[in-house]
Amino acid sequence: MKYRGFIFDLDGVLIDSSKIHYVGWRNVLHKFGRDLDYETFRSKYFGKRGQETLDMIFGNGKFSVAESKKISDEVDSNFVSMVGEIGTPIRGALEFVRLLKDSGGKIALATSAPRQNVDAFLDAFSLHGIFDAEVCGDDVSRGKPDPEAFLKAALELNEDPGDCVVFEDSLPGVTAAKGAGTTCVALLTTASREDLAAADYFIEDFLDNQMKTIIPLKNKVKV
Repeated sequence: MKYRGFIFDLDGVLIDSSKIHYVGWRNVLHKFGRDLDYETFRSKYFGKRGQETLDMIFGNGKFSVAESKKISDEVDSNFVSMVGEIGTPIRGALEFVRLLKDSGGKIALATSAPRQNVDAFLDAFSLHGIFDAEVCGDDVSRGKPDPEAFLKAALELNEDPGDCVVFEDSLPGVTAAKGAGTTCVALLTTASREDLAAADYFIEDFLDNQMKTIIPLKNKVKV
């Protein structure tokens, strides 16, 4: 295979979890007298860390680190309880991951999501043990667009970042992937091609015909 390491973001890449996160944030914001519509959430806040989301909505310094963590934990608890119920895998994503694994590819998860969300996702879709490395928000000191998560994932795969391909769906994620020196495939699930123009390739999902060119595999992804 052309690439030696395959690194996946979680939200918007492996699973469409935007509605789950939206419900969590909407419920929390209602307690502070704030409203939030789905489109605004999806375009401005989806995929960002809890502290960053709170700072964007309320302004820097509104909440202490402890208060921000408490609010973020409340939002995340919603994900844990609902991911198996209404979380929808991106078309062909889980099949592609399993096919890569069966083909001998080294695969990693690199997400800003906390460990409890990652474990809930792995539980819901029976994916425990499939990733050779798992880097979550708890494992890094700097979130995307900083490349730390992808550099750490490549290191744990024991591969040079230049030999890795990253699958991302957000501008911070694409920026982080390119900053790490990886090839980046942008999924157009949560943002436009124009927004993600820095990526190397663009696909709608993992059944996109472009995938045959990007990562030719002996077997086809079947859903």
